[in-house]
Amino acid sequence: MTKILIAGLSMGLLLSAGTAPAGEHDVDFDAGAIRAHVTFLADDLLEGRGSGTRGYDIAARYVASWFANLGLEPAGDGDSYFQAFTTVEEVLVPGSASVSVRKEGRTRRLESPGHYMIGGSYVDADNDVTAPLTFVGFGVRAPEMGYDDLAGLDLDGHVVLMFAGAPAHFPHDIRAYYSSGEVKYRTLADLGVVGAIVVRTREMAEKYSWEDIVRNYAFSGMRWVSPQGEVQGVYPGFEFAVAMSPAGLEALLADEKVSADTLYDVAESGSTGSRALGVEVQVERRSTQTLGSTSNVAAILPGTDPDLRHQFVVITAHLDHIGVGPETDGDGIYNGAYDNATGVAIMLEVARALAHADARPARSVLFLAVGAEEKGLLGSDYFADYPTVPMKDIVANVNLDMPLFLYPLADVVAFGAEHSSLKSHVEQAAHRAGLKLSPDPMPEEVLFVRSDQYPFVRKGVPAVFFVPGFQSSDPTVDAGRIFTSFLQTHYHKPSDDLSLPVDGPSVEAFTLANYYLIRSIADADERPTWNEGNFFGDKFGGDRPAEETR
Repeated sequence: MTKILIAGLSMGLLLSAGTAPAGEHDVDFDAGAIRAHVTFLADDLLEGRGSGTRGYDIAARYVASWFANLGLEPAGDGDSYFQAFTTVEEVLVPGSASVSVRKEGRTRRLESPGHYMIGGSYVDADNDVTAPLTFVGFGVRAPEMGYDDLAGLDLDGHVVLMFAGAPAHFPHDIRAYYSSGEVKYRTLADLGVVGAIVVRTREMAEKYSWEDIVRNYAFSGMRWVSPQGEVQGVYPGFEFAVAMSPAGLEALLADEKVSADTLYDVAESGSTGSRALGVEVQVERRSTQTLGSTSNVAAILPGTDPDLRHQFVVITAHLDHIGVGPETDGDGIYNGAYDNATGVAIMLEVARALAHADARPARSVLFLAVGAEEKGLLGSDYFADYPTVPMKDIVANVNLDMPLFLYPLADVVAFGAEHSSLKSHVEQAAHRAGLKLSPDPMPEEVLFVRSDQYPFVRKGVPAVFFVPGFQSSDPTVDAGRIFTSFLQTHYHKPSDDLSLPVDGPSVEAFTLANYYLIRSIADADERPTWNEGNFFGDKFGGDRPAEETR
C-alpha cells in the first residue's frame, strides 16, 4: 500500500503491456485518469473509507467536487450532492458472548472463535435465549419450486440450525432470491423463531476459509435507521444469528444420533431433511449501540429529449470499504483499491465523458456513489426506499463493483442481464468496445443479489451488475486462476491496495463498454422491460409503469 499521496504520478499501480481491442470510437478513455482517482481514494490518508468515518467523508467530498466540476446537478438532500442517512452500529461487549448446548441436564459450552462467531445486537443491550434446536435445511420456503424446509414444523420459540444459501438444483435466479438472509430471517421471524445458527455448505467452506469469516467479525455491523426511527433489517422476536464453523457443527451434534456429515449430505442432495434435534441451545451476549450517519453522493446529468428527460438511468458504485482492522504483515488499513475505488473511478470518468459529449443522452443519467455497501448494501437500500427522484422514473440500474484488471481482458460479464431487455444493450456495448459477452461463470455464487443493484431490483427496476470477464486475450494467462487467487489472497484484506497490478488497456476497454451501455439505455426509444415470465420481474416488477417511448 502507498504511504505517501502522489496524485497524478506513477501511483504505485503497474500498467502492463497487455493488449486490448482496438478500433475507432467516438470517445476515448485514459487509464491514467482513472488511475489518478484510484490513487487518491485508496490512499492510506483515507484509512480504508470505512462507513461513518472521516476517511469516508473525505472520499465523499472528493466525488461531490468532481460532480460539481463536471457541472452535474446535485441530486442529494435539498441542493446538495449528499443524501445523508442515520445509522446504528453494534458492538459486542468483549467476553460477553456464550453459546451452550443443553441435553438431559448436562451443559456443554462451545468456544469462540473456533466453533462460532456472533456479532452484537442493533437494538438490545442484553440477550439471553434458551430454546429447543430444530434443523431446517436451508431455511427456505419456495412455493415456485414446490420446496419447503419449514413445512409441518412448529418453530414458535425455537432456534433453528440451517445452511447458508439455497438448494443447488434451484434455477439460478430463484436460488439467488432464496439465498438472501433478509428473505430467510423475515420468514423465520413470522413463524416465531427466536434465533438461527448458520453453517456454510462444504462447497462454501472450500472457497472461503473460517479464518476469513472470523476476520469479518472484527468489523462491527451497521444498519440504517429510517426518518421514523425504525432500524432496517431487524425482525421482531428474532434475536440473533450465529455463524458456525465445521468444527462447531461437530461439537454441537456431539451427543446426537445425527452427524454433521449427514446434514451436509442432506444439503447436497437438495432434499429438505428438516428435523427436531434433541437439544436446547442457550445464547447470551451483551451489546452496545451507537448512532451515527453516513451518506450517498448523487448527481444528475439532465437528458436532452423533452419526452424522456424525466426518466433516469442510474449508475451505482459503492464508495466505502471496510476501514481499519486486524493487521496482516503489519498493515491494518484495508484500502480497497479494487473494491471499490476502481469502480468509483470508472463511474467518474464515464460521467466526464457523458457530460462533455457533443450530444448528451436523451434520458437523464443519475450517478450514485453509495455508502455502507460493505455493511450490507445500506446506502443503495436507503436510496431505494427514499429515492431523490421518483422511483417509477428510474428505468434501469447499472452497477459497478470491484472490477478487476489483473490480466489482458477478452470479455465482460453482466450479472442479471438475462432477466430483462438490458441484455441486448449489454451485447451491443460489449461488441462496440471490442469485448465478448460471456455468461455468468459462477452462478452458484448468486452475485446478482449481493451488490448494489439488488435494492433496485426489489423495487422492480431492471438492473445489471457489470464486471470484467474471466477470459484473457493472452492465451498463456489463466484468468480464472488469477481471479480465484485474488479472492483468496486480497479480497477484504489490506493487500487490496495500490501495489496490485493493473492492465491499462483493459481498464480503457471496460470503461468504454460502460459508456456505450449507459448511452444505449439512455438513448433507446423504449425503457427496459423484464422478460416475460422472469422470476424477478414477476416477483417485483408488477407495479412498474407501462412502456414509455418518444
